[in-house]
Amino acid sequence: MTEIIVVEASLEDDLQEFSRYLWQQKLPHRIVEENSRQLLLVGSKSDAEHVSLAYRDYLAGKTELPDIQRIKSTELPNLGRQLLKTPVTLSCLLLSILGFFIVYFDKDYHLVHYLTFFQFERVGFHTVFTIPQGEYWRLITPIFLHFGVLHIVFNALWLWDLGRRIEIIQGSDRMIGIVLVMGLGSNLAQYLYAQIGVFGGMSGVIYGLLGYGWFWSYLCPEKSLHIPKPVMIFMLVWLVLCVLGFASWLGVGEVANAAHVGGLVMGIMLGLGAGIIARVSGNS
Repeated sequence: MTEIIVVEASLEDDLQEFSRYLWQQKLPHRIVEENSRQLLLVGSKSDAEHVSLAYRDYLAGKTELPDIQRIKSTELPNLGRQLLKTPVTLSCLLLSILGFFIVYFDKDYHLVHYLTFFQFERVGFHTVFTIPQGEYWRLITPIFLHFGVLHIVFNALWLWDLGRRIEIIQGSDRMIGIVLVMGLGSNLAQYLYAQIGVFGGMSGVIYGLLGYGWFWSYLCPEKSLHIPKPVMIFMLVWLVLCVLGFASWLGVGEVANAAHVGGLVMGIMLGLGAGIIARVSGNS
């Protein structure tokens, strides 16, 4: 994502108060040091215009700075701009849809078995599972496989909502790191709990994003990811219901509960660690 320099200041200037104002306005940005100066960067021309005007008022000593969110709410939404800001989330979404179609059309799993955690083959009426050697992509690729319409729809909606929030505010580099860590962790958790079997889906990553956003926002409220409390409550209640077997009772199939719980726990740990580092380093 291309960033725009809005403010250039000396190292002696304190930009933290202005930064806190921008986070209160839910406007993502970052401050970096370069060539003995401070640079305040934003991700779009629209944000740059708003921040530039607000910084001018800030330097003039105005006590009431403009409400950027109110100004931005009058602008027409630009879906294309949002998509450009969220390439990782969009890529995960498209790969998940592709994974659904692969499962749907590959009835005999000729292609699917190259993407699952375990390698398997059918021998008569039995399925023989083996642990492949050197095929490290299998540690991640199961997150893209989806085994039903409800499965892909549910995961796609939550991935777009949670992933987009994190990527827009914290950037694509952090988002891809979170996805890889959560994907690896949730797949390993399901493997250790369920042992042999075919499993897949983005749910473990989604619960990881939820846990990360929850604890990051708690520790760094000025840089909150603004995950609505009803969303967190619903996701946690659904997790408990699935663990208790509610999903199977509804007839929606088996649920990879270990991947969900593993993803949530890892997301909480990652959010906790990142939040503590941000607070200690003074970047919160």
